[in-house]
Amino acid sequence: MKYAKYGTMVLMLALFVGFSTPQAAAQQAYTGSFDLPAETYWGSTLLAPGHYTIRLSLDPAQQIHVLSLQGDDRRAYILSGPPTLEQVSDRNELRLENINGVNVVRHLDAGLLGQSYVFPVAKNVRAQVHRASTSTPTQTAVVAVAAGSSY
Repeated sequence: MKYAKYGTMVLMLALFVGFSTPQAAAQQAYTGSFDLPAETYWGSTLLAPGHYTIRLSLDPAQQIHVLSLQGDDRRAYILSGPPTLEQVSDRNELRLENINGVNVVRHLDAGLLGQSYVFPVAKNVRAQVHRASTSTPTQTAVVAVAAGSSY
């Protein structure tokens, strides 16, 4: 009888822990690789030309996602807000803008996920663009991303 009391307490504790522990959300990951043709800013991070791999872990409970980039000589982590609400094509690509000779990443279209992410031009990069001596029209370039997703 003495041990039955402890067994009931352990069972109640196990039930309490089971109901109070948040369920793990399924995380979807977007992975891919791309080649940058020239020096490019992604946020305030300057990336050298070359081959990069990208990974974006998507947790529906989070509003901000961390994007991981790995290059030959560089590893960077970039924060991303939620995806845009606009319709996205099924392509996987980065959209770069050349503003007065400065390349910046502006969009990541993750076609496999049906999502698109917009990245602002960092304050220090905007200052560099404004210091440029000549004003040229903004040009957009597309860089294909060989991508996959996993759960």
